Amino acid sequence: MIHPRRLGGKPGNIARYYTIGDYYTKGGNEPSEWGGKIAAGLGLSGPIDRRAFEALLAGKVEEQQLGRIRHGEVQHHPGWDFAVNAPKSVSIMALVTGDERIVAAHERAVGTAIGWIEEHAELRRRMDGNIRHETTGQLLYARFTEHASRELDPHLHTHVVILNMTRHAGDEQMASLETRAMFAEQMTAGQIYRNELAHDLRELGYEIEFDPRRGLFEIRDVPNDLIYAMSRRAEQIDAHAKEHGLQGQAERSISFFATRPPKQKVDLDTLHAQWAERSKAHIPALEAVRAAADARGEKHLDADPATARRAALFGLRQSETREAVNNLGRLIRTGLASHVGDVRLRDVRPLFEEHEARLKLLKTRELTGDQILTRGRTSRRAARLEIALSTHISLSLGDGVPLALPEQVDTSLRGSILNDDQRKVLAEIALSSDRVMGVHGVAGSGKSTLIKELKAAADAGWTFIGLAPTSSATAKLGQDAAIDSRTVAALLGGGGHDITDRHVLVVDEAGQLGSRQAQRILQISHDTGARVLLLGDNKQTGAIEQGKPFWLMQKLGLPTAELTEAVRQQTRAMKTAVATARSGDYAASLQSLDKIISGEGADKLAANLVAEWTRLKPENRDKTNILVLDNATRLIVNTQIREVLKREGAIAAEDARIDILAPSGMTDQEKHFARFYSGGQVVMFARDNAGLGIAAGAEYRVSGLARDARGRQIVRLVDEKGRTILWNPRLGRASQVNVFIGDKRDIAAGDRIQWRLATKELDLKNAERGTIECLDGTVATIRWDRSAEPQKIDLAVHRTWDHGYAETVYSAQSKTYDRVYVLAPVGSGLVNGQNYYTAITRARYGVKLWTEDLERLVQKLERYSGEKTSSLEGLGRLWRDSHRIRGARLAESLDWARKQMLSTRADRAERRAEREREWNEILRPPSLAEMLAGRARDGMSKLDAYLNGILAGSTKDQRAHAPTAPEPAEQPHSRQQGHDR
Repeated sequence: MIHPRRLGGKPGNIARYYTIGDYYTKGGNEPSEWGGKIAAGLGLSGPIDRRAFEALLAGKVEEQQLGRIRHGEVQHHPGWDFAVNAPKSVSIMALVTGDERIVAAHERAVGTAIGWIEEHAELRRRMDGNIRHETTGQLLYARFTEHASRELDPHLHTHVVILNMTRHAGDEQMASLETRAMFAEQMTAGQIYRNELAHDLRELGYEIEFDPRRGLFEIRDVPNDLIYAMSRRAEQIDAHAKEHGLQGQAERSISFFATRPPKQKVDLDTLHAQWAERSKAHIPALEAVRAAADARGEKHLDADPATARRAALFGLRQSETREAVNNLGRLIRTGLASHVGDVRLRDVRPLFEEHEARLKLLKTRELTGDQILTRGRTSRRAARLEIALSTHISLSLGDGVPLALPEQVDTSLRGSILNDDQRKVLAEIALSSDRVMGVHGVAGSGKSTLIKELKAAADAGWTFIGLAPTSSATAKLGQDAAIDSRTVAALLGGGGHDITDRHVLVVDEAGQLGSRQAQRILQISHDTGARVLLLGDNKQTGAIEQGKPFWLMQKLGLPTAELTEAVRQQTRAMKTAVATARSGDYAASLQSLDKIISGEGADKLAANLVAEWTRLKPENRDKTNILVLDNATRLIVNTQIREVLKREGAIAAEDARIDILAPSGMTDQEKHFARFYSGGQVVMFARDNAGLGIAAGAEYRVSGLARDARGRQIVRLVDEKGRTILWNPRLGRASQVNVFIGDKRDIAAGDRIQWRLATKELDLKNAERGTIECLDGTVATIRWDRSAEPQKIDLAVHRTWDHGYAETVYSAQSKTYDRVYVLAPVGSGLVNGQNYYTAITRARYGVKLWTEDLERLVQKLERYSGEKTSSLEGLGRLWRDSHRIRGARLAESLDWARKQMLSTRADRAERRAEREREWNEILRPPSLAEMLAGRARDGMSKLDAYLNGILAGSTKDQRAHAPTAPEPAEQPHSRQQGHDR
């Protein structure tokens, strides 16, 4: 891990802290060293001289003084500390058992990691009123390796103190350092360090165990309880981070410094004696690990080229699962994390450079999304996916027929409940001849009501089908618009086989579509001629998958009608809160909410929220939704609500403790590789696999990993009868596989639950919520919110459920409540403008919000919009690839594509007509002549059977009275004849 922090204090105190020691006396085997490309030019090498270090911290470089002079004093920020920390098992083997080779490996790995940081060194200049960031790639830093934590645990780590100065190669004058890119690349540098170190440890004979999702590793067979006992400092940091809702490496650094213990002075010899005493019970195990490494011996390990290619490809594909544009560092980091110990930076970096040379990986040059894209990259495949949207727009213009005649629309709008805004949009949609259209409406603008009225106004021959990315949004659209509905995944899974040119596909929450989903919907429309209406709001929570196609298509020229009047919010304050949030004035929006509670840690805030919610009357609780940002917070709030409700008696006193299945969070890319599966996970398949004996919907427990005859990793599954199945996850579609983690929940009558996986046999959709009316063992009688009739379900058999008091913002999108309570811990990575706007727009009358610090919340909302990245936006091609400009440039190609489109539809229609004729022939009722002929055939068949029976009986009687024929005598020469033959 690398934990960067900004240095504070006087240069003299900082110099003393690093060179002499603070909480223990440094020993001679804890080296210090100058580093960076600038060091040689200044004649700095070898151990750190305290006085020279102090002068540089003060900004004095030869004859130059960096900083600003204010009130007669030089003001210069001294620098930053990028601390590189070894895994705990590495520290134990290096410092407790005294393997100096590991310390040397750590030093080499630190050098490689800081080299990556140095590549991203920048300075900042103001030119023509604009700020420019220039990459210099040159640093000056001082390295200090230490062996203990502040809790005096064995802790091998190196402080890399980066001085606040840089310059371009060849320049004489220094400039202050700009660190935004360096901070953005800290996680990549940390992964580079771990891969380098793990590889060197394997060369020393040690074996490692690693997590391919997080890229963390430990030395195999170092006792876990010893690792835990030697990690008192980490325990303090984790407890503080949990209490204050701090997530991610940057936020956890707050906990690091907030929990620093008082200084104490101990010499290293005393520390070594303490470590030996504390690890006495584990010395045999540690000696066995060392002996096993020595037995394997030191060896040189070159990375397998095929493994390096797989790591690089995984880094690209996995990163693109979520974002179309990523920093090169993220691609490298993700690839390295998937193969810790197998590949290093030097192994995968040339592969990415090769992709760039072949233009499979493209450099971006414009801002997109919220990331600091110092080395933004997108793939040619991602760019082509977005360009395809532009092509679909061009081919859809004028390719449809109006849904209704003008007089029909006028008649329908007379006496309509729609407002003027909705009326205008309805007429625009109904009279348009464009096959694909967008309706961009503010949250709560009545899009579903608009569709209901549109269907009533349309010709009777049209069939409306509602679509949405989530089950809850699908059900809501179907109910509000009074149309048949299904999820986007269901439509795409069936390939649109039942869709014709008389269908209208209404896609609600289109802003949650990923690029691939949008492209496939448009392809179905392209092949069938079906009309497509995309309804959404660019300001609300976007897609989980890559891309923001609804926004992008509008930029590329999609015909789009606008709904600007919100009808959901019923009070002036709520209308103001929503309007100001939409405009980006978050401070004003927050001031318009009913109440803001701040100033406490995340756990305390959650408790206060629960206390306020439970003070509501039962009828008001049902109308007040609790929204959180992530599942971890949801679990905390659910637990606290149950505790209060139990004390009140609203939940039965007797609990049943039942196993549940919680989603593992694995991406489709991860599902393809055995290394990402671990023992105890539960795998469910959406389709049967007769070859392996796998049944759809059954549960299969992961018991471990194995290798096939070719040495490839496969997953060992065990079914409910104990049968072992060897499964290769690379074969088949990842979208047909669901992976869960087992957990337990207490459940009782009166509990609220939420279903977590669409289950066809129970007719349940994902995110449905209901109340348990009674519980008989594990069989619950549940009254779902959408249904008046209760349903009995064995919760021990159908385990994809959880408590349903709090809900994430993502699953709440499309829903409406009277009031909403929002928990927004500033440290959460999901606090952004889109999530905040989506949360508050769920409420009709009021919102109450809980956060630690109101000012920090405003700053974070202003800084992080939550918007996804776009390849074309990053490449600066939005105008060039708009349907109008691109259409003019490629007019002939589009004409050919239009002819092919019409030909495809004609072939599809002909095949459909042929299938219908075949089915009609099979299902057609027989004519009178056919019925008489059939009866005649039946009669003749019966007569024939009767006569055959008589004849058979007569022959049998004759045989019964006939003499028995003698057995034929054996001819003496028969065998010989046979032999001769």
